[in-house]
Amino acid sequence: MQIYNKYIIPVPQNLLQRIDRTSSPAHIGKLRNAVDFIVPQNTPVLAAADGKVTYVKDDSNVGGLDPSYWNYTNFIAIMHQNGEYTRYDHLERNSAKVRAGQQVQAGQEIARVGMTGYTYTPHLHFQVFVFTGYNLWTDFDTIEINEFI
Repeated sequence: MQIYNKYIIPVPQNLLQRIDRTSSPAHIGKLRNAVDFIVPQNTPVLAAADGKVTYVKDDSNVGGLDPSYWNYTNFIAIMHQNGEYTRYDHLERNSAKVRAGQQVQAGQEIARVGMTGYTYTPHLHFQVFVFTGYNLWTDFDTIEINEFI
């Protein structure tokens, strides 16, 4: 199911080094439509659209190049009015500026980029997804982003 979507780039454009859709070895299967925004560590992370924060993990200070770090990523998930969700990964520990249940506006700073989880360089892993069941960790599929505005 493809829903037409438009999202702002979730980092300040003046700090964006490049957008990478292909080089991460983790962007396969359900994560095939994820996008990496290569930016310096501590770059502000911005809500890509208006929505409601559904999940915040902000307590990890562990990360690196080994897949064993997979579950240590700090991340925020936001539900949008069109039924899609956005997820922002590899956030700096204790940098979340939002909490679950909070409404956010497009462009609002929600956290900062860190090096948590399975990561190779400072970047924001960004994905748009829909739920295919009830489990946050397994029952989802990323969808292609039609346009960044």
